[in-house]
Amino acid sequence: MDRFIRNGRQELIHRETGRFFLNERMRLRVSDSRFLGIENIESDDDGRKGKAGSDGTVNREEILRTLASCGLSEYESKAYASLVFIGPSRAGAISRESNVPQSKIYEILDQLMDKQMVEMFDGRPKEFKAVAPGVALKNLLEERTHELDALKGKVGVIGDFLKPTKPTEVLGGIWTIKGEKFKEFFNKAAEMMNRSERYVYAITRDFSRTASLADALHKAKKRGVKVRVIGMEHVNEQNYYKARWYTDHGIDVRVFETAVHPRMLVADGKEILLRLDYDPGKRNGFFFSSMWSEDASLVAVIDSYVKNMWENAESLDIKKVKPPEAAQAA
Repeated sequence: MDRFIRNGRQELIHRETGRFFLNERMRLRVSDSRFLGIENIESDDDGRKGKAGSDGTVNREEILRTLASCGLSEYESKAYASLVFIGPSRAGAISRESNVPQSKIYEILDQLMDKQMVEMFDGRPKEFKAVAPGVALKNLLEERTHELDALKGKVGVIGDFLKPTKPTEVLGGIWTIKGEKFKEFFNKAAEMMNRSERYVYAITRDFSRTASLADALHKAKKRGVKVRVIGMEHVNEQNYYKARWYTDHGIDVRVFETAVHPRMLVADGKEILLRLDYDPGKRNGFFFSSMWSEDASLVAVIDSYVKNMWENAESLDIKKVKPPEAAQAA
């Protein structure tokens, strides 16, 4: 191991491996490479281990993403991180190390100096030095915090002014959307679930749900909303655990076997959501149309229809259904 002093900082280089260690709060594990070739950075501070990777390391991309989250551009992040690594250097060297174009490097360094993250030494040629990350990033975060606090104040003011002229007025008619992705449909279903006060009826084929819909179901149950789900097919190996999720969360489930039927959601007899599949026989990759409405006459018809369907559906006792692994073993 060779020891030498560069720019007032003690550094170590291993004779055989060529690995480079900074004798500060972190060491850089590299093998004949510079910052952009680094795979991992490992903390020497035992108190900080575990806040990065499980082995106390942080990869290069994570460092750059973190710097970007602090408000730095891609070029600023690369230039600053590279300068921390190589120490005080000239613009040309920083450009080569960071892959920031030579034509841009002075502009980027000026921006970093404005952010108090880089210092410049007068002379010919000029040299630049990175302000220690612990100081530079703390200042940057404090500045962002002040900006966010100011933005919160502005949002509050804007919220006071941007209000409907007629808050009680509800837009009538029908909302429709066409596509192949289910996200919009489930998001609309979650919205309805979050607005529900008394009851919700849902008709599903395979008991699908998304995280947002599951969260809305949890909240509805806590509010005392009666949630009732009607399955279009009996529980089988493919949908067992999906159906069980509903029963495990205290949701009433019944089965009304039918090959073709729209997906439906009715909330409080006030609003409905329908999904019409173009090819009901397909499980994936099919197109569909969704329709939502608060039209009183249409809602009344669908509400009555779904309630009647519930009364004629077969109750599901999930305990009597064999799970897939038990069925396969048999």
